[in-house]
Amino acid sequence: MRTSSLLVVFLLSANAYALKGLSPLEQQLVEKNQGLQSLEKEITSKERLHKSSYSSYYPTLEAVGGWGEDHLDDPNERDRGYFGYLDGRLNIFKGFRDVSVTDKKALEVQIAKIDYEKKKRELRQQLTEVVGEMIYLHRLQEILVKEENITKEQKKMAAKKVSSGLTSSVDNLEFDLREEELRIQKRQIDQFHQEAHHKLVQLFGGDIDDAELEKISYEDFTALANFPAHAPDENLDVQRAYLLSRFSESEKNEIKSEFLPSLDFVYSFGRITPTEDAPWNFNESQYALKLSIPLFSGFDTYQKNKAAGADILAKKAQAQQAVFDSVGTSKTLKEKMTELMDLYKINERKLETSRKYFDMTVNEYKRGIKNSPDLVGATERWFSSQKRKYELLKELELTKVKLENLY
Repeated sequence: MRTSSLLVVFLLSANAYALKGLSPLEQQLVEKNQGLQSLEKEITSKERLHKSSYSSYYPTLEAVGGWGEDHLDDPNERDRGYFGYLDGRLNIFKGFRDVSVTDKKALEVQIAKIDYEKKKRELRQQLTEVVGEMIYLHRLQEILVKEENITKEQKKMAAKKVSSGLTSSVDNLEFDLREEELRIQKRQIDQFHQEAHHKLVQLFGGDIDDAELEKISYEDFTALANFPAHAPDENLDVQRAYLLSRFSESEKNEIKSEFLPSLDFVYSFGRITPTEDAPWNFNESQYALKLSIPLFSGFDTYQKNKAAGADILAKKAQAQQAVFDSVGTSKTLKEKMTELMDLYKINERKLETSRKYFDMTVNEYKRGIKNSPDLVGATERWFSSQKRKYELLKELELTKVKLENLY
């Protein structure tokens, strides 16, 4: 895995494609979403802990005081009384444990940053989904108004033909049924529109006015076709899995350090020997190199080392599976993008053809060649193609975001 990818991955979202005009809402969501704010605070916490891990490289100093007694074979030579001194310590070697701890803390910071970016992209996908749905519903509402107006005009034509005896009252019923169907669609759209506003409240903690949403539109169809080649190493789930694998390796190195000796330089100054007779003179000093060699820990270190080894193998398997998942998901989404784009092109041709068919059917209905079911059918085809256009654009936007989130 390229180490540089971790340094640039968090800049990728800034260049990602999105709905036109969505950026202000994205920024507002980043500032208001409490889940994202929580992860940001967690990054700060991990960074502080990482800095604190370097404390083992520095000497320590503490004040020691109290009352004590040194037991010797000769009771007359025992030292008893008060003591007080400054005690300094510098670790020279600790079996590389300090290195492993620092590495673990650094990895925890990187994992926290990836979790933050994953949450940010997840919210962006949710925002794209709900706003894309809102745009789709708004366009449907506009189309339905046009469809209702045309249906009213057609109903007037049918009423004239019925009154003149050119056709039966079935034509009136045909258009009455059509108007009822449009009312049903309008009610459904209103319901979906309300549900979409509820989702916005969940994301932002408050609603977004339709006027603000009207400033946002679907991306140009040609722009939707542009997306970078998939690189598994840049996938956040893959990077996180690799980091967890490295974290397990650092944990094992930390456990291995418990098998190794440690070496410390210690220095004390003050009243080291307990005494009650002498005045409080701080005239004693003591220094030493202390070597500690672990001999037996009840197999605790041995068992922890074996467990860490098994955990490393598990984490490496998970990292490999994350690569497979990333490649498979990328392939599936790209195929879906290709299919949706083909469907969009087909629907555009259908839209043009259905419009021509609608115009011809209206003229033939006026001349008595076509009947009311023909006219209703031609109208439904034309408006169905218009609605399908925005449905496909909505699906393209959402699929595009899912694909971008793999990088």
